[in-house]
Amino acid sequence: MNPNVNDTYWMRHCEIAAEASTCRVHVACVLVHRNQLVGIGYNGSLHHDHHCSDVGCLLVETQVAGSSNSGKSCIRTVHAEMNAILKCTVRGSKEGGWITAYSTYQPCLNCFKALVQIGIRRIVYDRVYKDEWRDKLYHALSDELALDEHLRMVKFSETPTDFIGEL
Repeated sequence: MNPNVNDTYWMRHCEIAAEASTCRVHVACVLVHRNQLVGIGYNGSLHHDHHCSDVGCLLVETQVAGSSNSGKSCIRTVHAEMNAILKCTVRGSKEGGWITAYSTYQPCLNCFKALVQIGIRRIVYDRVYKDEWRDKLYHALSDELALDEHLRMVKFSETPTDFIGEL
């Protein structure tokens, strides 16, 4: 296996893909299975709809604890993780190998659930996205899912081990 294809390599892909985001927060997600890119996505509007960068975000008050400093969320955009999932060419499994997700931000609750559902067991993120509901679910997951299948959410750092700590 190529030693240069590691967490740092994939996080660089995220940073470049995030430049294509059209919402106020530039987010990207890269899905990797057996060291191969199997999905990539960034924040953007629905197909054929206006982009936030052109007409502004469609903001609503949010009840998600900690989701933003303003207490508002854009409902025009499709999250980077969902776009990556829609383009993903494989599903992870115990037998076939789990998928790793690399993201510029931690996923929200709904993106976290979708990532886990398609067989992602390691999520590497660069920036913290506060979501108390996601954190509650992450910590409440059954021992079987969390331990047997090695579900981990880790903060990226450009160190030789590539990440620091768990959520």
